Amino acid sequence: MITAGTTFGSDVDVTDELVADPIALMVRWLPSHDSELRPLAALSTIGLDGIPSLRHVLISDRDAAGLTFHTDEASAKVAEIVANPVAAMAVAWPEVGRQLVVRGIVERVTPAEAAAVYAQRSRYLQLLAWLNTRENAQLDTAARQHLWAEFDAAHPTLDPPPRWVGFRLRPVTLTFWRGDPIGQSTRQHYTLADGRWSGRILAG
Repeated sequence: MITAGTTFGSDVDVTDELVADPIALMVRWLPSHDSELRPLAALSTIGLDGIPSLRHVLISDRDAAGLTFHTDEASAKVAEIVANPVAAMAVAWPEVGRQLVVRGIVERVTPAEAAAVYAQRSRYLQLLAWLNTRENAQLDTAARQHLWAEFDAAHPTLDPPPRWVGFRLRPVTLTFWRGDPIGQSTRQHYTLADGRWSGRILAG
């Protein structure tokens, strides 16, 4: 309903060596925006009370600039990002023993970029962007489902709602974890400083 699967992306041939461009490796691990296998990522922000907040979001796309995700402007995560525009994301591939952790700075994408992503979303997710409101959450299940069916029938095509917004996480650190069923797991940790990436290999 939300994401089609979890086995996506590919790895480099020699996994023991650090790479010169960890962003390119991140792009390689994750699927393109037009893939049906858009992954769910755990997104961590800093709560307004100073305690970390965590939830899962769909990664809309990935490129040399970072990772993008989209949400409702009224959501708690948006208020937290506005107050403190930093975040971390983690994506896991249990089937192939990989995990990616990204930490960085968050910026808002343009309305045109956000609208383009909305147009590519499934019908279910387009409807969800309109109907997943605090007011509707107060209705019982039957009333919510009736409202959904009515709205769906009345709107064969949809533009994004005014509160639909997108954000880009620009990495400042990237950590690639790889498991080994018959040996030690390892991590490659990369840090961005003065426009250059440096990496080191850590224990898993």
